[in-house]
Amino acid sequence: MPRERLLLILVALVAISALITPLQRELYVGDETKYSQIIREMRAGGSFLFPPLHGKPFTHKPPVHFWMIDALTYPLGTYSIWPYVIPSILAFVAMLWLMWRMGGPLAAFICGTALMIWGSAQTARMDVSFTALLVFAAWRLWLFFDEGQPRDLMLCGIATGIATLVKGPMAPVIIVALFIFERIRRRSAPRANYVPAIAAMIIIPLLWFVPAMMAGGDEYTREVVVKQTAGRAVGAWVHKAAPWFYVTHAPGDLFPWFFLAVVALIAAYKRRDERAKFCVSWILAVLVPYSLLSSKLDIYMMAMIPPVALIVARFAGHGADDTWSRWGWRANILTLGILAGIGAAGLIVSPAQIKGPEAALASDPRVRMLFWILAGAGVIALVIAIRSRRLLTSTLLVGAVPLVAFVYAAIALIPIANELASTRRFIAAIEKQRVAPELVGVYFMPHIWARGMDPALERVKTIEVSSAELHEVIVTSRRRSSDIAAHLGGYRKVDEFRMIGKWFDVYRR
Repeated sequence: MPRERLLLILVALVAISALITPLQRELYVGDETKYSQIIREMRAGGSFLFPPLHGKPFTHKPPVHFWMIDALTYPLGTYSIWPYVIPSILAFVAMLWLMWRMGGPLAAFICGTALMIWGSAQTARMDVSFTALLVFAAWRLWLFFDEGQPRDLMLCGIATGIATLVKGPMAPVIIVALFIFERIRRRSAPRANYVPAIAAMIIIPLLWFVPAMMAGGDEYTREVVVKQTAGRAVGAWVHKAAPWFYVTHAPGDLFPWFFLAVVALIAAYKRRDERAKFCVSWILAVLVPYSLLSSKLDIYMMAMIPPVALIVARFAGHGADDTWSRWGWRANILTLGILAGIGAAGLIVSPAQIKGPEAALASDPRVRMLFWILAGAGVIALVIAIRSRRLLTSTLLVGAVPLVAFVYAAIALIPIANELASTRRFIAAIEKQRVAPELVGVYFMPHIWARGMDPALERVKTIEVSSAELHEVIVTSRRRSSDIAAHLGGYRKVDEFRMIGKWFDVYRR
């Protein structure tokens, strides 16, 4: 099969695979169920300018992502998974197209098989949309440096402004840093009128933020500017870590492409690959600002994966048979060995070696089959890669082995994930009490969402410590039950359940 046709098929499979999990998955506890509550409150008449959470403006994220989900719920329904995941799926497909335009089908395949991007493409989060917009902005900046066309600079500014409305002010920080790093590397920049592009980058977010400030007042403005922006940068109250956090986490963040990426980065400078050097500036534009921020999360490094994929694709598709290509082949052999080893280790582990109620998962046939597939595919790929001794062949195998495991997990393991990470058990515990939803109070509990959920459950109340005794049934996180212990004297514990690895208790008057 010709190389181009094979890569076309592989990229198409990567894109289609993102449609599998939404066929049966739930929203999972955390940001996804929180976003479902925001959408419910928007539908109930909450402010369009600043999506609300518990009746107050949700200041952690800009509104565009919520606007898209909210619009999709009208034709598709609030308790369908599709309104929540369609923005990410479309952004994923757009990103694959952009990577193809920038680096060919191999770059699209490498980017799409990075675990962080592939997994996030099926979620209700805005990270893939944010990254796709940054890829478009970086691509246009790339063209601007090469050709000096003002149109490309303007499109870069527009995309950056929209990205700011999707996830926040790190978008202009990254693009401006990319411009600075590339200007330093090239020792020059094209002559052009930069004002329109800078204006677009600034004015587009302000088209929302100025009206929001006027409507929300001083308190809202202070919350967004001081706490959510400056506060996260210099004095994070959550996710605080050292500046080298992302360097030490790179093997996991770039899985399964870390080892090949290291060789490709070195080879780019040895071969004086100017295109790859632009991608190095892009990597630094993501890595340096995020490393300097006080707040750190691995998901922030998604924006670094596209330039890494471009470097790896240029390296693996180079066609040279030199020392660096052989080192790249060895890096792929190491990765395939690790994948096979992970599969073998999963088969060896017994329930007795795992603590907690989830120990039974080790003996579940569906889980064991995942490890059989990973081990078997890893060994077969190793044999093929060793026999071929070709860098490109081994690179395709490094992407294909985890993709096979991803697809199997998306088909067979989502029901298990639904039981462990969704709010199904929470909903079942409430329904078991057979009381009107408005008589149920929940304290320090996830937001409720499940496919086809009875909308009446929206009337379940989030309670304050002082109002605990006003409800017939109280559901609370066991870890925080001491907060309301003084109000539980007239209640008896009637049920308990485990969700997201934590225990929760049900009390009834």
